[in-house]
Amino acid sequence: MMNRRVVVTGLGMVSPIGNDVASSWQAALEGKSGIDRITAFDASAFGCQIAGEVKDFDAGKYLGVKEVRRFDRFVHFGVSAGIMALEDSGLEITDEFAPECGCAIGSGIGGIETYTDQVHMMAEKGMRRASPYLVAMMIPNMASGNVAIRHDAKGPTLPVVTA
Repeated sequence: MMNRRVVVTGLGMVSPIGNDVASSWQAALEGKSGIDRITAFDASAFGCQIAGEVKDFDAGKYLGVKEVRRFDRFVHFGVSAGIMALEDSGLEITDEFAPECGCAIGSGIGGIETYTDQVHMMAEKGMRRASPYLVAMMIPNMASGNVAIRHDAKGPTLPVVTA
């Protein structure tokens, strides 16, 4: 077996306790919790009404208007954190070592928000109303794939999906 080295070159973070590394780290040091009542949707019909939600996140700070519209929220988080990490690293991916630069981003499920929105739309307005971007918006590899595309990383690009 060949030994391979992995280097963490920069940090990026979008979390329930902060929308970047500095605010998340400070909140963690202060013992703040990101667990609160669900505000993203009406959870009154559910037995559990608390969760760790990312709040007040502006994807437009990192993505263009079309990207915000075409990507699921989980992709907004992954791509934004990837942009932050690359900026933090000071690394420039050049043609010389692009094949050695990869991206791995984990997700529990991918674009569940897009999936549920589209299922409701199709139930109310018919199958023809489904977005042509439905699959591309929800599959788990869209976060790591879009980070790699944006930064021309040509090495392994992986969605880590687990429960």
